[in-house]
Amino acid sequence: MEFFAFLADPWFVTSWYFIGVGGAGWALYDMLFVNTAVNPPLKAAWPIIIFFFSVLGLAFYFWTCRPSGVGDMTEKEKKEKHKEYVDNTFYKTNGALIHCVGGDGLGIVTAMIVLRLSNVTFWQEFWVEYAVGFAFGWIIFQLWAFLLQDNDILTALFKAFRAEFFSMASVMIGMGLVMAQITPRVVGAAPPPDTFAFWGFASFGLLVGAILTFPVNYALIKLGWKHGMS
Repeated sequence: MEFFAFLADPWFVTSWYFIGVGGAGWALYDMLFVNTAVNPPLKAAWPIIIFFFSVLGLAFYFWTCRPSGVGDMTEKEKKEKHKEYVDNTFYKTNGALIHCVGGDGLGIVTAMIVLRLSNVTFWQEFWVEYAVGFAFGWIIFQLWAFLLQDNDILTALFKAFRAEFFSMASVMIGMGLVMAQITPRVVGAAPPPDTFAFWGFASFGLLVGAILTFPVNYALIKLGWKHGMS
């Protein structure tokens, strides 16, 4: 497990999040004023993803969500190009993943910050983070997206719950594996939020969760339970 020691290294973590903060700010500006056809929930989710995933998040934003030459297009052309650009299963799945991990990750890490300042067991922390991450993903991000599809509130709540249930489970499995099997072997006890290790392993845990939830979101897209970037 010594390979993962760089996740607690101050130089790596500082550089990683320095790029993440700058990239998140730039992406938010870009989506508000240039790449404006991105749907509102994803405009909220992408900065969170880029904050935690740094250069990887930026690379995926350019690859899967930003058509080349978008700055020279009219608003009508941007909408048409964006619709064409994301109209394939991989990009739709990536959009669903960004939406999922952005909301879940924000809730998980928020809960983790609070819980690491308290004397709780691993499983107490795990289940509270699961509940808070699920609530963030369901009530804020998923519900928002389904309400934009002209669903009434009860239908939107049901569809959002259905989508979030499977997405969140796979994200938290990845996060839990890192918390239970990797972090303790590298840095010992669960690191508190004022350490570099906390932020390095939080980012890595969410990344593992994102990888695990990709096939789940692919299946949800195929079933019509999620709609990706459209």
